[in-house]
Amino acid sequence: MNKKIMRKQKTSKDLTAEINALSGNIDKVYAGQSAERKAFLNAPANAGVVSQAKLSISIAETLYKARKACNLTQAELAAKLHTKQTYIAQVEKGKRNITIETLERIAAVCGKHVCIQLR
Repeated sequence: MNKKIMRKQKTSKDLTAEINALSGNIDKVYAGQSAERKAFLNAPANAGVVSQAKLSISIAETLYKARKACNLTQAELAAKLHTKQTYIAQVEKGKRNITIETLERIAAVCGKHVCIQLR
């Protein structure tokens, strides 16, 4: 036995009221999320995770800029490296861990070299 739930169709006035209620709450939600994010990023217990994430983002950004500087698409770079475009996209988003060997291969295709600094 299938019972259909009949919902009252919302009027334009109802929708406008809903939108206004939600938009009035956005600033509070954003402020709360911002405070949570700031607390997480500044918590000493999270220092290792935050540091690793920053390093991943820095490497991803550097690889993206190198690829763009040599005027290659992700697909073209992937073809030169005998890999898939989706892998390049994941690397450039910082979603994949890459080896130093892969880093060197990408750099070579872009006419660059790898230089690692310890600070």
